[in-house]
Amino acid sequence: MNKTINWTAVILGAWLTFAPAHAHHSWSGIYDTSKRITVEGVVTEFLFVRPHLALLIDVRNDAGEIEQWTVEWGSPRRMREAGYDESLFEPGDAVVVEGQPAWTPGRKSVRMRTLTRPEDGFTLRGRRRR
Repeated sequence: MNKTINWTAVILGAWLTFAPAHAHHSWSGIYDTSKRITVEGVVTEFLFVRPHLALLIDVRNDAGEIEQWTVEWGSPRRMREAGYDESLFEPGDAVVVEGQPAWTPGRKSVRMRTLTRPEDGFTLRGRRRR
């Protein structure tokens, strides 16, 4: 029986296992964490899916045209732990989002830091990691 370990395979296997998990949490690679913007719109869809929750919202731009924006934040697991589920947002809900804009020019996406539903005053705050 050959007991030689193929270290290349071991290292490659470990990298393939752990690299995606590490890369997944790099918000600063997608969003400019040094900036804040405010976006107001109407919910078209609430995506209560892994790895991140997302709201798709219709936003009226300065030219009066409707643009679809993506609002992204935390995980479904943490939302369930906080007592929320898929029914939290419905199409037609008006929302105001403060957050960090995407780095990519023209990408209509924001990482939520605060989200308010003016109709009932409901507010969510993004969690800060220490």
